[in-house]
Parts: sequence; structure tokens; C-alpha cells
Amino acid sequence: MDNNMKPKLVTTWGVIVDLSLTVIFFAWMATILKKHVPWVEAGEPAVWAGALLASSCLSGVLWMALSLFRVTLADQMLPKDISEKQGR
Repeated sequence: MDNNMKPKLVTTWGVIVDLSLTVIFFAWMATILKKHVPWVEAGEPAVWAGALLASSCLSGVLWMALSLFRVTLADQMLPKDISEKQGR
């Protein structure tokens, strides 16, 4: 199978699903992390800023993990050549 006939590993639907899961995770982690920010004496905006910054880092890692998992799964599901199965 040449490269022109190979299906795409990244699809629009996959990107939409990954981004929506990442946004949901971002919101959930921001509410969880708000309770663990040690800047209580600085005020509520500082607490939310700390929670949102930490949540953005965690959400970025989740987005990369979801994207890499989706690409790896799509590549593994592609039919392989007989020459690749025989090790040639």
C-alpha cells in the first residue's frame, strides 16, 4: 500500500473528541486544585489563578496523551503488508 492510499491517522472527529475531553478535564481539575492552592491570604483571584495555571499544565499533558493514543491505535489497526508480517 503506497502513501497515497493510506488512511489518515488524525481525523477532524478525533481532534474534536480530544479537545472536548480536555476542556472537561480542565474545568474539573480547576475546581479540584482550587482547594489545594496555598495562596489563601492573597485572595480569591490568586487562588483561582494558581488553580487555572496548574490545571492548564495537566490538561496539556492529557491532550497529548489522548492524541498519541489515538494515532497509535489508528496505526495499529491499519492492515499490514504480507512482507512486513514475514519480516522482510
